Amino acid sequence: MPTDAPPPARRTKRRRLRRVLTVLVLVFLAVVVAAAAVVLTPSPAEETTEEAVRADPAVQVLDRDGYLAVLPAGTTPETGIIFYPGARATPEGYLASWAPIVEATGVAVYLAEMPFGFASLRDDAAAGIVAAEPDVTSWWIGGHSLGGITAAHYFDTHPEFEGLLLWAAFPDDEVVLTGAAGREVLAVTGSRDGIVPTQVVKERLADAGISADVVEIEGMEHSQFGAYRSIFGDGDPTISDEAARLALAQVTTDFLQATGQHPAG
Repeated sequence: MPTDAPPPARRTKRRRLRRVLTVLVLVFLAVVVAAAAVVLTPSPAEETTEEAVRADPAVQVLDRDGYLAVLPAGTTPETGIIFYPGARATPEGYLASWAPIVEATGVAVYLAEMPFGFASLRDDAAAGIVAAEPDVTSWWIGGHSLGGITAAHYFDTHPEFEGLLLWAAFPDDEVVLTGAAGREVLAVTGSRDGIVPTQVVKERLADAGISADVVEIEGMEHSQFGAYRSIFGDGDPTISDEAARLALAQVTTDFLQATGQHPAG
């Protein structure tokens, strides 16, 4: 009895094709999952710099729920700076950058922990930190890269914050900063930054209608604002990581001291 079934050779080819397509789909999904795992896994901090800060008698590092507190040893600061890390960076990645600033100015710094290392996923982290630190009476906010963009959003809508610190960051198109008059703003950039050029920062600050101190550190690239391993094309530095962080600490310290931040006593 005749049938419409394809001949055996054709059936074999179809089975092989289905197998090949199945393998390709599985490979594609594996690549997507692997890429997502890389992107969503924060870059680890440099262990040696983190250990050095935790061992430094001039500062105290406290592991809080959802953030790290970096405090000057032996004092209770009245001024606190909440800092949002850059994309895929951890709070620990900024300990080495902030420790000398804390020691020199006497401020407390609170490094927020972000989901998957993305500040935009927890833009209101500052609210929880403020609530958990009742001894602080004067608040600033800041951030690096994506963290700085997110911090600028928060600063724009929360006038209780007296100042904004942008490290290789800028306010995006949605931020006008209409309430920034009389509030302090510092933007620090690196001349070798391959992600956030100084000119872009200046243009965005101008578009937002805000007058800010913009200081460019010669030879510094994007990831040198912290101490972590980056997977992005951050730039080609001409100064060492330590020299970059020292210059960043000096610029930020000078700015804070000019606004009246000095160690107690």
